[in-house]
Amino acid sequence: MRRISVSVGSNGDPSDGSVIEGRACALGSLGESGNGTGEMTGQLPRSASLDLSQGRESAFASPSGVDAGVSSALVQRPPALTVALRTALLLFGQGMSIGLFVWAMWRGDEVFPYAVHNRLPLSERRLLALGMVLPGILGVLAGLVYASRHGAPGIPRLHRIAVRLSPVLLVGLLPFLFRWQIWVGRELTFAVLASIYGIAAYASILAALQGTPLTFHSSFPVSLRRLAARAFDRLKPWLPFTVVLLGAIGYAAYFSYYTIQNHNNLGTASFDLGLENNLMWNLVNGGPFMKSSPLGYEAIHFGFHATLFAYVMAPVYALWPRPETLLVIQAVMIGAAALPLYGFARRHIGRWGACVIALCYLLYPPVHGSNLYDFHYLPLGVFFLWLTLYLIEGGRYWLAALAVLLTLSVREDVAAGLVIIGAYLILSGSRPRAGAVVGAVAATYFFAMKMVVMPAMQGGGQSFIHQWEGLAPEGARTYGGVLMTVLANPVFTLTSLLEPEKFLYLAQLGAPLCFFPWRRPIGLFLSLPGFFFTLLSTKYLPLVQISFQYTAHWTTFLFIAVVANLAALRKPAFVGDTRGRIRQRAWLLAIGLSTLVTSHQYGAILQQNTARGGFGPYRFERTDEDRERQRKLYSLIEKVPDMAKIVSSENIVPHVSSRPDSYTLRVGVFDADYLLFSLPAGRDELPHLRKALEGPFGIVEIREPFYLAKRGHSKDRNEEVMKKVR
Repeated sequence: MRRISVSVGSNGDPSDGSVIEGRACALGSLGESGNGTGEMTGQLPRSASLDLSQGRESAFASPSGVDAGVSSALVQRPPALTVALRTALLLFGQGMSIGLFVWAMWRGDEVFPYAVHNRLPLSERRLLALGMVLPGILGVLAGLVYASRHGAPGIPRLHRIAVRLSPVLLVGLLPFLFRWQIWVGRELTFAVLASIYGIAAYASILAALQGTPLTFHSSFPVSLRRLAARAFDRLKPWLPFTVVLLGAIGYAAYFSYYTIQNHNNLGTASFDLGLENNLMWNLVNGGPFMKSSPLGYEAIHFGFHATLFAYVMAPVYALWPRPETLLVIQAVMIGAAALPLYGFARRHIGRWGACVIALCYLLYPPVHGSNLYDFHYLPLGVFFLWLTLYLIEGGRYWLAALAVLLTLSVREDVAAGLVIIGAYLILSGSRPRAGAVVGAVAATYFFAMKMVVMPAMQGGGQSFIHQWEGLAPEGARTYGGVLMTVLANPVFTLTSLLEPEKFLYLAQLGAPLCFFPWRRPIGLFLSLPGFFFTLLSTKYLPLVQISFQYTAHWTTFLFIAVVANLAALRKPAFVGDTRGRIRQRAWLLAIGLSTLVTSHQYGAILQQNTARGGFGPYRFERTDEDRERQRKLYSLIEKVPDMAKIVSSENIVPHVSSRPDSYTLRVGVFDADYLLFSLPAGRDELPHLRKALEGPFGIVEIREPFYLAKRGHSKDRNEEVMKKVR
């Protein structure tokens, strides 16, 4: 048996009879469970001891773990009238919440005008008020009946029940939050409300979990209950992973299907599915190094992005050399990232906690947006960054070395993320030496590739500097100039951050996770890639919208921060704190609920009316008109020889990019032999289209709204088409 003895004197230190003060959350468990309210002040008797013989939690879980003198001195229970009023308010609020929930579910069509325009017939408004107040009154009356039947002990017991049911206070808002029509055009309002709701959910769930569990007598025989318990114990080790695996498979299948369907609906573009598919086709067919013809005649993509991972994908692509293969690879890789995330989280917060976090990732709206917009390498990096972290933490260094190489091959800016992974391993103390090696290798690769190799491929220029144009000083239109502004002119830099689009962007990133990643400094540190690669941008909105691939700079590190912060909750916040697991569980449930709420509004799985991919709303349906348009387009594509050079409209390029040279009309015609376009043409396409039709190209065939022209062909039909072009 272990005992802690405290001798109290009279001078103000532990040996002098000091007065001990503490919050209810710290000492409330020394008294009646679930009774912790307000501040508690008490004076220790001159001799007190805590019996710890029953383990870590027992001494702080109930009065039985504390000497009677300590319990009576420290715990000052509120007066009975105070407890009764608190209980009545809780029951009344819960009844009103239930009433609002029932009305909103029952009168679904009237919820939208009521929430958006405050329009509701007076009779219906009175019915709603009655429907909310009456359940509240009934709840209070039921409480009075219960208390009268059980006498004095009934009020504290009823209070514990009311506290345990605290989350019911929030159910009334759920029908409003899950009605997407209310929030169309009010994205920031929804994000703020969802954030407040998530934090309130945490508070109510925490109060419920800290209360005394409600016990009910089961009608099932004891033998059946024991059999069920044994069966669950056998399933428990592998069931969470199975759930995550099925979720990843379902995600991959779902997004593969809809992104391919969007491609067939002509919803993909030359930038970027067309150029990425052309790069892969040239790679597997022996074309020039990293050639991607939509960028221009003999253009080398490597000067824009170092996507050496294309060589890793080549064997799969060679089997099915078409754009759809890239869309499937992307969906599979993004979905599969849930597996290393689960493995990393399991080490720190247990199997079921890791399962919740992995499922939240699969429902995370910024992940959906990055998946819906064509094909990009950046979202693929999330899988390899998490895999690297998981392997290094597990001490599997040879496999980790391979994962590092694959991570670096994905894209040059993914290497910057790997630098942060290395720094995290150092700061967390889990694998500091390995973290230092990985960080140094990744930093060297990033700077060498971004500042030396890639500019050399472009003839000395630095790609995408226009995205940070506002931070580049005169005479230094380089990334070095941008960095000088960020470090030496913080006032100007902070001013560039204060834009409405960036506030909305941060809200949409943080609301699904209750802003929990930023609860500790480590979350702010892990946000550096997102800060530098997206928030610092100027005049380039795609970087601060969740419908583009750039959200991967945040997704990777926000979920690492979530796991790190959840793990930190298990550590005692003060001497005698044993409620870390309860706080962890409350945050997990709150994050799960917030993810469901925000994924329903912004995501692409729970409903399909508001999801965005790239520059606009995403279309999930496929109509007969879509099928007819595709049939017309492919009837013209069949007339173009497989290896012929062709220039096409933006949304046609992906469909004709499996060839050596496939240009996009908005860049130029170059040496194309065929011209395949649709009308109306884009603003950037019109000058090139007019020049081609006024020059050597003649219309071969028309399948409205598509037109096929050929260099040197008769121009008899050109005048007919030029009337529509002008």
